[in-house]
Amino acid sequence: MAGHGALRIVMARWWHSVGAWRGLAGVALAGCVGLGALLVLRPEPPGPAWMAVLSAPQDNSAAWVALVSAERQLTLTPLHDTVVANRKALQLWLSAPDGGASVSLGLLEQDRQSKLSLDQLPPLQAGMHFAITLEPATGSSSPTGPVLYAGQAVKPRQ
Repeated sequence: MAGHGALRIVMARWWHSVGAWRGLAGVALAGCVGLGALLVLRPEPPGPAWMAVLSAPQDNSAAWVALVSAERQLTLTPLHDTVVANRKALQLWLSAPDGGASVSLGLLEQDRQSKLSLDQLPPLQAGMHFAITLEPATGSSSPTGPVLYAGQAVKPRQ
């Protein structure tokens, strides 16, 4: 029991010690300042380097959004469902502003977000056109079907 009394005395001294409370407050303040600095100074993730809204030529309604990151990763997101007939597929194309030959970026899943790498292509530039055409299910080496959606690459303000 004597040990219990000694512990009680030590705890009472600590509890009433101004120095202990100042030290504890200092540690708590340093932790809050550090956490606050982390939250405030945390860099914001970079926005897209390029973007395009692909719309239907007949009514100009937005159908797909294309975002290209600084790492040249393309994310293509459908805004609504596109019905595709059997043995047909949606194929994404990129063409230069001067109307040069279109380059296939690949087949798309009709109602799902697609992610593609643009590493094998020259850098994007203002005025390049994205287009989605209706092609055979296996794809095509050049656009043969109708253009369902098209949009121009633009550099968003940062």
